[in-house]
Amino acid sequence: MSAQSPFILPLRGLGPGMYTYELTVDDDFFATFEASPIQRAAVQLTLTVDRRTRDMVLEFDFSGTVATECDRCLAAVDFPIDGHARLVAKFTTETKDAGDEEDLILLDPDTSLFNVAPYAYEIVVLALPMIRTFDCQAGEPPYPCDEEMLNRIDAWVDYAPTDEDPGEDDDEKPGPWDVLKDIK
Repeated sequence: MSAQSPFILPLRGLGPGMYTYELTVDDDFFATFEASPIQRAAVQLTLTVDRRTRDMVLEFDFSGTVATECDRCLAAVDFPIDGHARLVAKFTTETKDAGDEEDLILLDPDTSLFNVAPYAYEIVVLALPMIRTFDCQAGEPPYPCDEEMLNRIDAWVDYAPTDEDPGEDDDEKPGPWDVLKDIK
């Protein structure tokens, strides 16, 4: 059985009404997508489908963790994510494009199976922030920060030039690269 099998909705015989699916987005799920930026994850996704005669509204609610590196100290962490997304599927025989409406897709009325896995993948990947800083001490259990890396960052910040004291002579003030002068 494929990791995407639970994400395939049988539209034939699915009468109007509300349907709820409890799905898991995990390592096996992400392995089915080529060049996925996520290799390890444990995300619980609740998919609520409001099936109507001419359309279908899909509500994605998810929460869990994704394995990544902290952008501050480079320690491996399980980054917490959660969110909500909405997708509308309209049943139509028209061949026009859905246009700029990013949460609207067009389906043929004769469609018997609908795979929501690509949409779940996109929603979870986009839930990760571009800059992933993690408060390692606040987690349960606290994650070990890479203290050596944090000390190097603090040392660089101490030497970084500032605009606070423009009257000081620049030749007397040590620069961030002065520590390299002693290396032979």
